[in-house]
Amino acid sequence: MSFKFEDLNEELFNRVIAFSYSIGSGLGGPGAIIMLTNDGKEYFVGEAGFEGNWIRPEKTFHFMENAFNSNNTEWIKISKNYAYERIFFRKELQNGSDSLIKEYYEDNEFCDVSFKWASLVWQILGIDPDNIEHIVYDKTIEIAEKEEADRKRSEEHFKKVLLKPDSFEWRKLYYDNYIPKDDNLDGCWLLQGYYLLLFKKVDMYRVDGHMMTIAFQREQSREGEHTIDAKVEAYNLFYHRFEDVRGPLEIPECQGGSPMKNLENSFAGYLTCYCVNTRDEFIRSYSSLEEAKKGAMYWFKVRGGIDSETAIPYGTKRSDEAEICKREIREAELYLMFIERYADVIEVIKKYDYPGNAADEVANVLGIDRNEVRFIYKMFKPVLFSATRMESIKKLVGEGL
Repeated sequence: MSFKFEDLNEELFNRVIAFSYSIGSGLGGPGAIIMLTNDGKEYFVGEAGFEGNWIRPEKTFHFMENAFNSNNTEWIKISKNYAYERIFFRKELQNGSDSLIKEYYEDNEFCDVSFKWASLVWQILGIDPDNIEHIVYDKTIEIAEKEEADRKRSEEHFKKVLLKPDSFEWRKLYYDNYIPKDDNLDGCWLLQGYYLLLFKKVDMYRVDGHMMTIAFQREQSREGEHTIDAKVEAYNLFYHRFEDVRGPLEIPECQGGSPMKNLENSFAGYLTCYCVNTRDEFIRSYSSLEEAKKGAMYWFKVRGGIDSETAIPYGTKRSDEAEICKREIREAELYLMFIERYADVIEVIKKYDYPGNAADEVANVLGIDRNEVRFIYKMFKPVLFSATRMESIKKLVGEGL
């Protein structure tokens, strides 16, 4: 059953024997008002869609004004002061509730009575909980039905766009992407697993890479050792994200050369042969390669938003080389600017509690756009120079003297 806003009247309020009110939890949980009446009815009002003043419910539910008053003579509060749900009984229930609450705590030492408050009311009134009539606010029902429909549509869309394990080619995983020329070596210990690297456009200037790695876990002959022909006993799935990828959308083979050059390229946002060694977030282990590939498709969607509508395949030729070149030239200019004027930046940050609050003034001092301050901040740790940090350090040093 349901009821409308206009049904919230004095005739109903006079029958309310207990109620709870929660404004909504700090974690985003919806608020609710639950009213129990002396004739065995439970009225439920959800925060979403409520037509009255949710922050000041006493403007709609007049009986609450007296209950919320610390000097009230009609209601007793049974919830704790710090509880997000405020629960009140009419004082006529006090004789029965006191003994039941005491008995409840004796049997449930570590549980708050607020979890069982409704059943306590029905027990005091001698009403069978199975015979309670549950009545819900009509707007609450509408919102719940809409959310359920949205959830089903979202689940259907999720299944529709989820990638298939064979949608793209999984590439063989070798350390440093050093691929042996002899195909007969695939089954030996050199093959560490498989990886799939896909890309997604974040905005018109940025592409991120998302890599799923299936690393073989081989049987050990003894702890820390395994033979060359050791069998794979588990397939471990890892996820890694490459932010703001520059250059080709693929990982080059190891060609030897200077490791420092590859390292320099990786700092600049370019993929190098060392990228295949990355193990960032462990997802889980699987008992077969097929299961691991199937699981990877799910986690591509959940972790990176990669699906059939967003995935950019490995090796796709880029069309934004000119824009990337402009960005790199501008970043080089910002780098030189910071090297020459870092002292000015630090002096500005010192005046603020948090570096983010100083962004506008830093931009004005350097004569750059505010969104370019983020690049400046990436070159050092601005929080080390904030006012709050400096104050904490001075206080610590002072206490040590």
